Amino acid sequence: MDILAKYKFADWLYNRFVEHYRKSEIAEAFMYLDVLTQYKNFTLEIRKLSDQRRHIKELHSKITKALKAGTAQKLLLAGDEGIAEFNREMKEFEDHLRKIGLSEEYITERVIDKKMNYGTN
Repeated sequence: MDILAKYKFADWLYNRFVEHYRKSEIAEAFMYLDVLTQYKNFTLEIRKLSDQRRHIKELHSKITKALKAGTAQKLLLAGDEGIAEFNREMKEFEDHLRKIGLSEEYITERVIDKKMNYGTN
């Protein structure tokens, strides 16, 4: 799944916020949130950027809701980086299950279950 190029900058800003927040680098995280906010405001002025504006609002809303709920450290990455992180985590999970000697059938069931519930815990 290829992420549209027009969303990459917003995804990059969002992901830098998430990475810094996870590392408890709060000041750095909020610098990226500030730039994302300014980008959102910029897109309000240009009509042809409605797709980007919608995407940016969604990312900004995720951050705002997570900050209010105290769950910002659990935010998932967006875009290509999010897909890469997901694939890496699934591979590590599968490798761990194999390492402890579980059957392939059980591993397949657990991996499917984990993929279905990814990000909900």
